[in-house]
Amino acid sequence: MNKSRYTLRSTVAIIAAFSFVFLLAGGAYAASTIGTNMSTTGTFLQTVGSATAARFQNAAGTTTVLAVDTTNTRVGVGAAPSTTFEVQGTASASYFFTLNTLQVAGVAATVTYSRFGTGTTGYTADLDASNDLLVTGALEVDGNAFFDGKVGIGGATNTKFEVQGTASASYFLTGNTIQVGGFASVAYNRFGTTATTNGLAATNDVLINGILEVDGKTFLDATASVTTGFEVVGYASAKDSFVTRSLVIGNNVASSNTAYSAEFGGGGGTATVSLLFGSSSVSSKGTCLQMKNMDGEWVYLRIKGELGTVSSMSLVINRNRCL
Repeated sequence: MNKSRYTLRSTVAIIAAFSFVFLLAGGAYAASTIGTNMSTTGTFLQTVGSATAARFQNAAGTTTVLAVDTTNTRVGVGAAPSTTFEVQGTASASYFFTLNTLQVAGVAATVTYSRFGTGTTGYTADLDASNDLLVTGALEVDGNAFFDGKVGIGGATNTKFEVQGTASASYFLTGNTIQVGGFASVAYNRFGTTATTNGLAATNDVLINGILEVDGKTFLDATASVTTGFEVVGYASAKDSFVTRSLVIGNNVASSNTAYSAEFGGGGGTATVSLLFGSSSVSSKGTCLQMKNMDGEWVYLRIKGELGTVSSMSLVINRNRCL
């Protein structure tokens, strides 16, 4: 009796198993429902070609959690996929690797470089590889930033760091020279592009090709050389213009003698030392030379005579003015 019951149960199980296999193999095309858990120790094979070959949905059947498109070879999480692998919603990974470019917040179309946004580069000669990156929006860096190549702001760069437009800084420090108005650099600082003709060669030398305006004081601690005319425009009073040490004009003068406060000299020959007191205008008359005598009194010297020849001299002592 027990043997008969065992034989009956085995027969029913075999018939049920063959019926299930028959349904999976396509022997029956009607929808089938399995109400219990199903597991297999082998391979689950789905050979049908369909955009919805496999779908995993919620209990109500209203939301697709996982969709497999065997026609287009796509897998989608959260919705039907439009690319090879697509996630609708937030995705996370411990690591992310890609052999091509990274396209973030853009359309399905890709470019040869990585990008954040939908804009395209204006520097196709520079951004053209998978290790190039375009950020269409703003970029914030709260930590350190290291640039091993060139950096250009507002346009293409010809130097290590270039700004097209106006740039400002609280302080500007450089270990080399400053070059303003040109790209070629020299061993000295330069405003302009013309090279020096006076042997400027150090980082503390400065060449100005254009006009220099100084509205405040100017201090020259060494020799000053002027190749053309030197002009003082305006009235220079004694309190505004003064010489704190000996004034030497010309050469071959007794500059070693400390008794001189001012020395005027020149080379050999006639009239190599000439002084002009007054104006070149014909209306300029009666120029005075003011000096102090041995008693500390002011003496005013005026020369009277015709043009070309001094016929006489008159020394007039007056504490107030030239007569």
